[in-house]
Amino acid sequence: MPTKTGGSHALGAFVSMIVGTVLSKYIWTYTPPLARVGAAVGDFLRAVTGVGFSHQQAGALVVVLTLSFAWGVVYHVLRDPDGSGASKYDSEW
Repeated sequence: MPTKTGGSHALGAFVSMIVGTVLSKYIWTYTPPLARVGAAVGDFLRAVTGVGFSHQQAGALVVVLTLSFAWGVVYHVLRDPDGSGASKYDSEW
């Protein structure tokens, strides 16, 4: 079980980094309104953390964080579809 969860989280982080970087470049190029939203959220993150990111880096971070969050939600919904707290994988142990 820890291996499956850890593997899923590692894969989710890797995919989020790769896809997030590519997707953020697409957003900056082809969807300026969405890029402005990402820049605004990125500016908020920069203000809260005090880290000096560029607008592109902050926007990419927003996309990566969103993808990682979505991955986690989908993983846990698929793992426990009825919301009972008992995973369908518990019977394996």
